[in-house]
Amino acid sequence: MLIETVMRNAGRLFIQCVNRARQKLHGITRGKQNNSLLIENPLAEASEYYRLWNKARECSYPTVDHYERDCEAAIETAWFHQLALLTQVVIKRSELCYQHGRLLYATLVQYARKHVRDHLNIVETGTARGFSALCLAKAMHDTRTTGKISTFDVLPHDVKMFWNCVRDADGPRTRADLLQDYSSLINRYVVFYQGDTKQELAKMTFPRVNLAFFDSVHSHEHVMAEFSSINGLQETGDIIFFDDYTPDLYPEVVKAADEICSTYGYGKNIVIASSQRRYLIAEKQ
Repeated sequence: MLIETVMRNAGRLFIQCVNRARQKLHGITRGKQNNSLLIENPLAEASEYYRLWNKARECSYPTVDHYERDCEAAIETAWFHQLALLTQVVIKRSELCYQHGRLLYATLVQYARKHVRDHLNIVETGTARGFSALCLAKAMHDTRTTGKISTFDVLPHDVKMFWNCVRDADGPRTRADLLQDYSSLINRYVVFYQGDTKQELAKMTFPRVNLAFFDSVHSHEHVMAEFSSINGLQETGDIIFFDDYTPDLYPEVVKAADEICSTYGYGKNIVIASSQRRYLIAEKQ
């Protein structure tokens, strides 16, 4: 009876925590077009995710191809799309586009070649299912680079939940379980942190941030708060990658990114994958 009581109480506590996280996430992601996480039940059969995946793989992105050629770096196609099936193919209203993974990989490979002896510190905000962190880890692995990717999200890493992904039909699972096939890369390069980046990132101490990828709350206030935590930790040639640099959809991201670049001396390289997905790769001058 005691064990049953403990289990019931633990179950109630878990539900309360998830509900609080859901309420918080819904609140802080106002203005972001798609909040596809924190669902209570699977949204579709696995076959629907495969259909969407096959459709997404047929799309071409000439500007991203061009960027890869400029960087002389391209992520392995089969590996990339297989990861995307698990972590980026979701049920949502807007079009599927996960080209930031290719851009992150190419950017970091090019950077790592220039800093071959450095131990790289990378910061990501907005882990979600782990897609971007793994694309970055793949770049570090392929260039035999040492370093760590510190990735932050309000979602827990070790709590079972549905992820709006192809594996939901098999029941809820933790992010750690979801990414089990990539555990060797994760164990070597990735550290997961839970919490709002406005608070959690500010607690961190880095000697330098070689590359930052901002993709959490799409508000001016939040982007500026995240930048304030790494301001002064970047040197000439270091990079901030802004996801969703799309004026019509995320004007506050654009406003914050432009302010950072003009005030703190970052050059701007805008890559337009589609009408809904634009990216800003900012390099410290």
